Amino acid sequence: MKDYKAAPIEPEMKRLLSFAEKMAWDASHITPEDIESIRSAGFSDRAILDAAHVTGFFSYMNRVVQALGADSKGATLTHAKHPDPNLF
Repeated sequence: MKDYKAAPIEPEMKRLLSFAEKMAWDASHITPEDIESIRSAGFSDRAILDAAHVTGFFSYMNRVVQALGADSKGATLTHAKHPDPNLF
């Protein structure tokens, strides 16, 4: 799926995916209103926790793979590139 916002999926799932996207970009921007929006879409606290765990795990793994210089085809690791000092 290239763009969940334009995809033919239920509005409730789009809310959950919007939460995941916001969390992946900067989890410190998640608000109580974000959580309540997902609850009001019918998701349980357990489902919200699961979504947060999956999002966090994928974010973590992406950073590990990028840091070690691996490619998306599973090639062996290369030397990590020097990070951009403006990144953080």
